[in-house]
Amino acid sequence: PWGGAARGGGRGGAGWTRAPWPQHLSVPPHLNPHPGAPCPPQINPCAQVFTLEPLLGEPPTPPAPPARTPAPSQDVGTSVLPVPTPSAHPEGLPGWGVTDGPSPTAPEGAPEELDTAADETTAVPTPGTSAPPCPGDEEPTDTCGEPTGEQRAAVAEALVTFAVRFYQHMAEAAQPDANLLFSPINVATGLSHLLLGEGPPTGTGTRLAALLAYPPELDCVHGALQQLASTPGLFSAAQIFHHPELHLRPRFLNDSLRFYGARPYALSGNESLDLQRINAWVREASKGLLPSLLSALPPEPRLLLLSAVHLRGTPRCCVPTAAWRTPLDRKKTVLLPFQRPGHPPRMVPTMTSAKYPVASFTDSRLQVQVGRLELNGGLSLVVLMPRGPLDPLETVERALDPTTFLALLRRAARTAPRATALSLPRLRLDIALDVVPVVHDMGKDTSDGTMGLCGLARGPAAVDTAQHRAVLALDEAGVEAAAAMATSVARSALVLEALRPFLFVLWHNTGEFPVFMGRLSDP
Repeated sequence: PWGGAARGGGRGGAGWTRAPWPQHLSVPPHLNPHPGAPCPPQINPCAQVFTLEPLLGEPPTPPAPPARTPAPSQDVGTSVLPVPTPSAHPEGLPGWGVTDGPSPTAPEGAPEELDTAADETTAVPTPGTSAPPCPGDEEPTDTCGEPTGEQRAAVAEALVTFAVRFYQHMAEAAQPDANLLFSPINVATGLSHLLLGEGPPTGTGTRLAALLAYPPELDCVHGALQQLASTPGLFSAAQIFHHPELHLRPRFLNDSLRFYGARPYALSGNESLDLQRINAWVREASKGLLPSLLSALPPEPRLLLLSAVHLRGTPRCCVPTAAWRTPLDRKKTVLLPFQRPGHPPRMVPTMTSAKYPVASFTDSRLQVQVGRLELNGGLSLVVLMPRGPLDPLETVERALDPTTFLALLRRAARTAPRATALSLPRLRLDIALDVVPVVHDMGKDTSDGTMGLCGLARGPAAVDTAQHRAVLALDEAGVEAAAAMATSVARSALVLEALRPFLFVLWHNTGEFPVFMGRLSDP
């Protein structure tokens, strides 16, 4: 759709202008945990892309494209601008748009006044309504200082609440026998980035923050969120790609660089070249585990917000694997039947051990068995399975609430590992997810009203597309000798057989937040 050197379109017929692409698309050195590594580490990447596009009325007849103009500077202090009609999802995200604003072709220094007849596509306020003012670029973002322990704990708890809600909405929309996987911290980071473009408190600051479960009294979440995402064992990066004539507000650009390390790059208007460059960033940010994220660009792309998160590990021939604290013996991996409700059992490679250290217990109220297995990097794999032989996983999924879920995870963290007869299928999941329908559905649970993003760009903007891809692999690999735990394992008759659909969480022990969450229904 971007053939030719120039193309009319957008608001007021703004033309496409090819912009030089920065020669260096690598992850910033301070974010690269393995500079000069001979091969990528064992990692579990997760990446997503957000596309913001303006909410326009009936499209006018496009005028002839103007003469080419130089691409805007990439200086953070220069505004860089907004966005076209949602097309990938007809429902879009209703209300996730800015209210009336000046034409995006207006000079940077033009006063922010409501347009009345600037051009055919300028948003005009509905008679009898008024939009609350949007913060000006000259106003400071906030008084965010160094995040406190209380702020980090509040953000971590909000991540748990968001994870449970997101998972439940995702599970309701999926087939009962479908495998699920997503990274709560990755999705929340992308959505929290949009909070930097929030409007007045009656807009995004209330509804989007409520969707993310941030407490109203928590004024600054970005610093605490970034500290959680940068804790040992995790690596995260973010990047913005934009139309060369799209002017974001300087305040949003400065805050994006400050909190998310994202300095924008201009799209060229050549779809093939832009896809190559976007996927090159994803490939480098994921240390090669995600060769690509997008196979095609959304129609009329204006702004893409990408983020990636993965686990750090010891390089082992580039295998995307999270390592067990105590490795499992590959010689003891055997084919065992995995029970699938409504389908015949499937013989799958299953890791087994007669005496593996597992922290386990049964919750009598939920009738669920919980097992925690330790990984390196301060992480744990927590497995939740229905206790009854015929109880479907769906029963557990619907019964979970954030408070109960967090209590189960904290209890698992306090429970000491004991020797357990373990049977666990090898876990290798690579799942792509469109976040928009899930977030749209979640938004019905929050307050109604406009979710203004007037602090992001000049002109109407709305979230249109959010592609999220998660990869997770768990096999027999470990980082410590098997004998390291042998002397601490006592005799026991405990059993953990994950040979039926189960819910799992990759839990960060010290940060107390979920890195990955999903379910295994069909190995």
